[in-house]
Amino acid sequence: MPQPALLMCRFCGGSPAADVTFRAHRGLVILMGFRKTDGPMCFTCGLAVYRAYTTHTLSQGWWSPLSLFLFAPLTLVRNLLAVRRVRRLPAPGPGTLGPRYDPGLPVHRRPRAYVALVPVLWLLFMIVTGLSGGA
Repeated sequence: MPQPALLMCRFCGGSPAADVTFRAHRGLVILMGFRKTDGPMCFTCGLAVYRAYTTHTLSQGWWSPLSLFLFAPLTLVRNLLAVRRVRRLPAPGPGTLGPRYDPGLPVHRRPRAYVALVPVLWLLFMIVTGLSGGA
């Protein structure tokens, strides 16, 4: 019985790799922008793409009503599900295509990610103001 082919990372050529898709969302007042990167990724490159796209969505994905309540949260959940597959991989072997992406700091240690608190705090303010009678 033939063994399944081992996937190689689309960025560095290392293996093993998982076939995943990461997305980023930018919500503007009137327009929206979407970006995605898919294909097999090793642990290191997949983690780097996840962190970059998630940070982008946290900082720029909230600036329209539809983005605030639908697209940005959906994008973040889909990225969390995809990164779970990448995190199960062992450290990749030597790459053949080039250098690996640098994962950099975790998302919670990137200052840009905290821009997401602005719409959350605004929404909380609106709820509290509405419940207190509009002072």
